[in-house]
Amino acid sequence: MFSVSSQTITHPALDLLCFQLTEYYDGCHATNKKEKETNKKGGWLEKTYLCSQKIQSINKMKKLSLLILLLLATMSVQAQNPYLPLWEHVPDGEPRVFEDPDNPGKYRAYIIGSHDVNYSAYCGPDIRMWSAPVEDLSQWRDEGPIFTYYIDGQWDTMYAPDLVEVKDRKTGKKTYYLYPHSRGWRRTPMVCKGDRPNGPFTPINLTADGRQCVPGSLIDFDPSVFIENITDKKDKDYDTGFRAYVFYGFQHSTAVELDQKTMYSKREGTEPIDPFIPASSADGRLLDKPGSVYKALYEGQDPLDFNFFEASSIRQVGNKYVMVFSGYSGKEYGLGNTNSALRYAFGDSPLGPWRSGGVLVDSRGVVVNEDGSKLITTNFAHNTHGSLQEINGQWYVFYHRPPRGFGNARQTMVAPVKITWDKKPVAKGGKVRITGYDPFVKGNEWTAKASDGNEYTGAEVTSEGFQIFGLPPYAYYSAGYACFVFGPNANNWMQDNHDVWNNSMDLAGIQNGGIVGFKYFGFGGLAKDTKGVKAFEGTKAGNGTSITLNLTPSGKGAFTIHVLLDDPWKGREIATIHVPSEAKGKIDCVAPVPAVEGLSGKHAIYLVTEGPEVQAPQQPQWGGRRPQQPQRPQGLFDLHGIGFGKTGNACVAPKVPQVTITADGKKLTIPATPIRFTNQNGYSDQIRYQVYGPLSANTLLKAAADVDGVKFDISPVVEGRATIKATYNGQTKVFLIN
Repeated sequence: MFSVSSQTITHPALDLLCFQLTEYYDGCHATNKKEKETNKKGGWLEKTYLCSQKIQSINKMKKLSLLILLLLATMSVQAQNPYLPLWEHVPDGEPRVFEDPDNPGKYRAYIIGSHDVNYSAYCGPDIRMWSAPVEDLSQWRDEGPIFTYYIDGQWDTMYAPDLVEVKDRKTGKKTYYLYPHSRGWRRTPMVCKGDRPNGPFTPINLTADGRQCVPGSLIDFDPSVFIENITDKKDKDYDTGFRAYVFYGFQHSTAVELDQKTMYSKREGTEPIDPFIPASSADGRLLDKPGSVYKALYEGQDPLDFNFFEASSIRQVGNKYVMVFSGYSGKEYGLGNTNSALRYAFGDSPLGPWRSGGVLVDSRGVVVNEDGSKLITTNFAHNTHGSLQEINGQWYVFYHRPPRGFGNARQTMVAPVKITWDKKPVAKGGKVRITGYDPFVKGNEWTAKASDGNEYTGAEVTSEGFQIFGLPPYAYYSAGYACFVFGPNANNWMQDNHDVWNNSMDLAGIQNGGIVGFKYFGFGGLAKDTKGVKAFEGTKAGNGTSITLNLTPSGKGAFTIHVLLDDPWKGREIATIHVPSEAKGKIDCVAPVPAVEGLSGKHAIYLVTEGPEVQAPQQPQWGGRRPQQPQRPQGLFDLHGIGFGKTGNACVAPKVPQVTITADGKKLTIPATPIRFTNQNGYSDQIRYQVYGPLSANTLLKAAADVDGVKFDISPVVEGRATIKATYNGQTKVFLIN
């Protein structure tokens, strides 16, 4: 049975090994002292200075140790949207497919991104990587922080990266170049090299003191690198085997051919193309210098058709090249412009010239409105970053979303796309066309077209992720997978989560008239494994299928939830759930839904709320601006999750363990949020919680959980401090006391 919750088989040897390495690694991040102090057996009290190079060694040890025992553990089941755990926040993801270094002949899909672990600013100290075998895109594995950089008492913040593979023609040896986009002063052009896609990586263009990049290093904001493999023996670069190009820029685009010997400097005899892709403002003004000549565009191509903002990424599609970038979109299909969208251009070479292709994906979830007269948005906007990648013969666009528009907790998203191209060169009228993809419609093409003539041709924002045939219905899904949120204050409903034991996100404060949609459920099932999606059971006649909504009423009056099929306004009502005013606490609302039994294909489910109006309390303001921290809205109820069950197999929400810590019988307060990353602490995971309490050498510390399966490791008390580690389903939390 498909399960949304993470399940891991534990093994004593793996637990011990990981515990020892974690102890050592935590010590590296506990302090920034430049000298070793006396080791004290108190967990995090061990103060050890480690330079970035040593941290990479620790990462390598952890990876090798994991590989030794990999077969002893299963991996998290994730295929929906977002396709990584809901507590994980990896924006700026660059997708790649590389051969699995530990299983020759097998391939893995990789996502390489920055890491939103700083709640008050973008990103964190590490380049984060997750990967999955291409034959099962539900099995995503955390490869950990594949690169961090420590210098002068603090860790650099890392922005949007890229990673490419270069293969030596003579030896066959593969080398991986990481472009981590450090924001450290004079270290933005940093380039690193490694022998495996998941590292470790070593910087190759820093000065001896490690403080800045060497002369000739020219790469800037949001780098994207393209490796052009050379197969023509008459080509001047045949013996080298490849050419390399880099593209970068923020509200200004530049392209450079790289020196293959350095991979960070300009190739001799070439010049940068600057400006490259025309940059525009939200109101349609060119941002490049007045009088700029766009050498990389076809004659007659309007520079205002591109709207470049940031986030360059390039791919080869058939006999053509596609440049992906974040760019203002919306106006051309009747909406306001946003840079929370990806656009594309196409050409005959990595350096163009280019023609504009239009919008690739708009993260706002563009659909047709109630009467079909115009297009509307049903999701959140902030910014986005991503690219295209072909996996198992299916093309996908990767991007990120911001829950309720909050830009410091962004999450990985993916959608299938249909790409068509012709054999003609672009110079002779050849084209590349990219639209949304639907496996169940004729021609497999999805677009949203309104009666006013506006049409959105980008990818559809759904709850599916890689489950392109629909979500397996007989399972529980967090409300965080909702892709359609519409109604009063809807932009504030989705709450981010950073609890590694809780693969969930709430929709909070849903009000009268609010609509929540999940696109799509695969009620027709999937008979056999297809395109990396495992076969699953559909809803058959006689199964006794029921829908379950896990929610918490606010106590502000009775309300009704109308469950609609396929359309949020005109869809068939397949269930009606009444919640009385006296209902309290977290409850499961269950209703039979025989209407979904025997359906073919996939179908959307919409929850339409009806009830009294709730006056939301006024949020505190500072200086007339928005609240400094996101506020949880109030309404008729909070939605936690949705799912379907059948006779003998009820849909049940997973219970999240709650930990209690006592010191000599006195309960200590555990904060709800973990310690956030700072450049001084270097924390790349949000697993540490600061707890306070009076401790002495004789204090009796105890820890317990209200769910079976939580393993505790309690350190001795040393100088009034102690550490408690709690592990559940392979995820460890660290409670630092005092």
